[in-house]
Amino acid sequence: MEIKKLIDKYKKSDSAKILHKLRVEARKALSKLQKEGKTDTGLENLLKNSSKLRDTDVLIKICKGKKIQKFLKRKHEKLRKKFLEFLDNFKSEIKPIEKEKEISIEKCLQILNETFLDKDDKTLHKIRIEIKKCRYTHPEYEDVLKLIQDNLGKAHDYYNCEKLRKKFNKDTGKVVKKKNKYIKKAEKVRSVFINDIFSV
Repeated sequence: MEIKKLIDKYKKSDSAKILHKLRVEARKALSKLQKEGKTDTGLENLLKNSSKLRDTDVLIKICKGKKIQKFLKRKHEKLRKKFLEFLDNFKSEIKPIEKEKEISIEKCLQILNETFLDKDDKTLHKIRIEIKKCRYTHPEYEDVLKLIQDNLGKAHDYYNCEKLRKKFNKDTGKVVKKKNKYIKKAEKVRSVFINDIFSV
């Protein structure tokens, strides 16, 4: 099993690439299961428990500044230690999906029917989580939903960097510019997708 190999690799090597690959494989496995009406609570917890660690890895890459980097590396060490403890007890457990966790196509289209440009960062993050659920429940729109999700994800990374730079009294101009660039990219895909859907 690819996931088991990646877990063993990550335990031996503190690598952001391996962690990212592990999360991607976990999502792929969950997506496959969800098409059969099942889920794996072990993989769900793996994604949940590695989420902040992955965010920190991304911030180390995009958020510059000596003090910021020092703060992030210390945070990374603490989070990695916690995640390794989780991995030591990791267990795959496949169960049927609870009906209330499914999301209707109507709800997905309702979410995507409004522009992203007038939303604040926290609302966009919530929208991204809903889009992720839509991807799993409606694989026929996988490509376009993934594109929107990825761009909103990058915008959220720069939002996290913006908060951090504010905390350390650093200029936020460049990161806000990059954040807005990804929001606009997500908006462009959303707008084309919705127009295509409703013009049919």
